[in-house]
Amino acid sequence: MEMPSLDLAPGAQANVQLFGTFHLGEFELALPIDVLQEVVSFPSGMTQIPLAPDYVLGLFLLRDMMIPVMDLARFLGQPAVGDQANRRVAIIKADQSLLGVTFDHTGEMLRLASSQIVRFDNGANATGLIAGAFHFDQRIIQVLSAEALVRLPGVPQANSALLALQARQRNALRKVSKVISFHVNGRHMALAMDAIHEIVRVPELEHSVLADSVCRGWFNLRDRPVPVLDVSSFLGLEASSLASPDASDAEDMRRIVVLRDKGFYLGLLVDDIDSIVAHTEAQLLPMPPTRGQIGLFANVISRRDTGEGDLILISTSALFANPYMAHLAKGHHDLYLVTDEEEHSSDARRKTQRETWLTFDLDRPMAVRLDQVCEVIGAHDPLVSPPGSSPYVCGVLNTGHALITVIDLRHVYGMEPFVETEDTRILVVEHAGHKYGLVVDAVRSITSIEPSNKLLVPALIALHLNDELRQDMHEVAEIPGETTLLLLDVASLLRRLAEEGETQNAPDIGMPGTLPAVHDLGAAVAVS
Repeated sequence: MEMPSLDLAPGAQANVQLFGTFHLGEFELALPIDVLQEVVSFPSGMTQIPLAPDYVLGLFLLRDMMIPVMDLARFLGQPAVGDQANRRVAIIKADQSLLGVTFDHTGEMLRLASSQIVRFDNGANATGLIAGAFHFDQRIIQVLSAEALVRLPGVPQANSALLALQARQRNALRKVSKVISFHVNGRHMALAMDAIHEIVRVPELEHSVLADSVCRGWFNLRDRPVPVLDVSSFLGLEASSLASPDASDAEDMRRIVVLRDKGFYLGLLVDDIDSIVAHTEAQLLPMPPTRGQIGLFANVISRRDTGEGDLILISTSALFANPYMAHLAKGHHDLYLVTDEEEHSSDARRKTQRETWLTFDLDRPMAVRLDQVCEVIGAHDPLVSPPGSSPYVCGVLNTGHALITVIDLRHVYGMEPFVETEDTRILVVEHAGHKYGLVVDAVRSITSIEPSNKLLVPALIALHLNDELRQDMHEVAEIPGETTLLLLDVASLLRRLAEEGETQNAPDIGMPGTLPAVHDLGAAVAVS
């Protein structure tokens, strides 16, 4: 939106008013910015109100607030111009009420001295819809009265304070939870993230005296015996193979999801780890009882709104309560565990030291602290590309509940250009109250890292890292029997990018002081 400047003496600034202008047929109208909350596209769905005047179009939901909408052209007796779907709705607030008013399209934002505005003294019997007018650039623009608009006959009084309170109460009930999604024989399933002890690659399994078609053996996880269960076989599906992929260069995507309950462990063999998925209680649908699996499948997470497949949520408590599972967990605990005294001492020591990390690939194995990751999502398109963005900004992603700036880490760290594959993932992280998406080649697993396995980046490795990577990778971690991980410092990365943006005066990634921040984009275009 264009905003013509007005040169005023410093003492006259207090007598300046801002107006947003709109076009309605042959009329050009204006509203004071202080009553104009935002401008939105014409709603795709509208609930009609019985016995309402024809100029009251109905109600629509805006961030959980029910907003009445009036057709100003119809009230004024003006013919409809163009497609209704292309019109705009200005949300105004007056006398503690909210109202949506339709216009053909938005115009400018004007800064005017109060002396330029001619106020109208409407008679007692008049609606007072036009509060005044002003002359600007060879045009006469009429100023609408927001108070008169919300008091028009038949317009519902939507109390803004009450609506906001109700919206906050509803949002409080929508606590966001996280799950880890994975595949089992083509089925998309999930487990609550806080129920997962860790996720590891498939190690060489020890023989178990309790082994059968479901229990494939056990492995030692830091002195803890973990029985490995073939989830596919347990569910009556085709048994999973423990053989490694045939091709020498093919990576084994299978993982073992380790669960723990009161000192007992279970390891679930799954085909792969897909994503970290955030969901609300409203997305949980009750799972119909399945013969032989009653209670095991707690719910289905509906993702119809995002166009992704639904997830079957497995109940961890039901798993451990299952007689067969309980027998395996306790049996391996009793048969293969170190002494209780050793267990207690080891537990106490590791409980205070162990950290949980999400491992991923970005030209090499890396990891980020799990508590810094809000969710993991698949690569999305299309992305909105804000003008003037830095080359490392892929665009802005609309997840359905937030706008997230997506950053190409390969570009940031001077690696080969990003090529999207089916394994590409976006790690959604949070920093300074804002969310960002980090594009990585693939997500591998969740693992625990003890401080004794972490060390500063050796000089030999540092020599092969570019300057940016050295600034954000201060430590490496040795994973026994696996590999060396570079540990990404997310706070350092985003802080550095923000500082670069300020230095270059290029508002790229939405950090405070560097943008129109991503979360402010809606306000920036509200009256454009």
